[in-house]
Amino acid sequence: MKEHREEEADDALIKKYIATGNSEYFEPLVQRYERYAYVYAYSLLKNEFDAQDVVAESFLKAFSKIRQYRQGSSFKNWFLKIVHNTSFDLLRKNKTMIYLDDQENSERLFTDEALSYDNIDSLDFGEIQKSLDQLPHELKGAVILRYYYDWDYKKICEFLNIPMGTLSSRLNRACKKLKNLYEGGM
Repeated sequence: MKEHREEEADDALIKKYIATGNSEYFEPLVQRYERYAYVYAYSLLKNEFDAQDVVAESFLKAFSKIRQYRQGSSFKNWFLKIVHNTSFDLLRKNKTMIYLDDQENSERLFTDEALSYDNIDSLDFGEIQKSLDQLPHELKGAVILRYYYDWDYKKICEFLNIPMGTLSSRLNRACKKLKNLYEGGM
């Protein structure tokens, strides 16, 4: 229910911004989603400054492309897709992606309370984060969206633009790799 009200409030702000061009209507969106976007970018990039840059660049992209946003859909999801794409653009540019698919080398990994964007200061990824860093980016992204943000399969498939079977396969492979990494480290 809270998310639905936020989406309605987001749409109202966006309509006002488009009608007037006044950036004061966009500022509440920045305040509302900045930490959410930062947590996601940081979980992908593992660098505080890169994550901050990605969030700032993503807001600029959202600000300049706001007319492409479909009223009635979720601004939060639309914006997170921009953050996702901007993060992976940076990873490709820096060539920092790690691929383990050719190397030999599910349970819920995170609790929503500990990892909600409202509690960013209490985040401690610890050993699980080290293992996540070793996953290929497409597996890592699926794991973060499913277990970190607790998105349902349908929402993730739409977000990543992949079929349900692909998502299921990615999550299964990721859980197996994480289990092997975890057991290997013990």
